[in-house]
Amino acid sequence: MPQYRNLDITPAERVKRYKRFYGGLVFDKLYSLGIRETSLSQEFRPLRQDMVLAGHALTVKIHSHAESEEVLSERGNKPWGGGPKQKLVMEAVTPGCVICIDTGPSFVCAQWGEMSSHLAQSQGAAGALIAGNVRDTRIILQMEDFPVYTMGYAANARTGWIVNEINTPIYLPGHPKHSVKIFPDDFIFGDTDGVQVIPAEVIDEVMLRCEELLDRENDERKKIKAGMSIDDVYSEYGAL
Repeated sequence: MPQYRNLDITPAERVKRYKRFYGGLVFDKLYSLGIRETSLSQEFRPLRQDMVLAGHALTVKIHSHAESEEVLSERGNKPWGGGPKQKLVMEAVTPGCVICIDTGPSFVCAQWGEMSSHLAQSQGAAGALIAGNVRDTRIILQMEDFPVYTMGYAANARTGWIVNEINTPIYLPGHPKHSVKIFPDDFIFGDTDGVQVIPAEVIDEVMLRCEELLDRENDERKKIKAGMSIDDVYSEYGAL
């Protein structure tokens, strides 16, 4: 069994260090450890291109929920969606987590919005990853440092959904494989190039390897900008 490095640091410190990275860097270091097929579908998109998503996974499984006309009539204009376990999602938030929602995926309505974003952020969440729809996007974009990645958008939230499970393994659409299993406390990293899942046992090992390569690549960039020849670049650094 390989021995991976683990650091005694806070979730906030880990998130901060990961946010220096970019998708290709993380992918290469996962690949160097023999970890394959942990990239999520390219259908996941950030609400804004400069958003970087990083944090340990708080996994949530939800499902579409068609309520009876009697229930809908009785509730009227009161809040809807999520069922009795929705509050438990927010109570499960810990500092530095990314709320990862497996919707099925279902695109019949929006399963996340700006009030959920504000409440999650107030409890320490570092962002959200939704395999479904988000609404209130313009308001979420006004928030400071709360990245949200989604597969779609919808104003409608009344069609109905219900929280089934919290902090259990989930599946999210993958690339190139059909799906990727995410366990609670795996680490999520996303930027413009896509979203990746980092298994819990290698989170710090990948981070440290990324930092080592980042220093090397910064040195390479300086030399290239200073006029390093093509032959010298490939001789010293190999394939780019």
